[in-house]
Amino acid sequence: MMYPVAYEHHDTGFDLPFSDIATRLERALPTFDKSLDSYFDKRFAAIIEEWGLLTESDLRILEGRLSSVTSEIDILVSQKAKLEKRIANLDELVSSLETSL
Repeated sequence: MMYPVAYEHHDTGFDLPFSDIATRLERALPTFDKSLDSYFDKRFAAIIEEWGLLTESDLRILEGRLSSVTSEIDILVSQKAKLEKRIANLDELVSSLETSL
């Protein structure tokens, strides 16, 4: 005697349109990654502040400040060379005055 067999339909995903496959994969991913992303998205500004991280705008500001400081250093170095030259001239004048007295 033969018994009737019931076949179950298992959705394998092979008959789905391509656009639905991405949605199914998204649902199948572990939720830890999603919850971690959500955690960082909500607390991003506080984490940056707490950990002392730099943002792109912070880096741009620092680059501008570095450029200004570099320019100031260049000016100071050139002024130092001029001052050393004047000091050498004054030293010669003082030496000549000392010898003439």
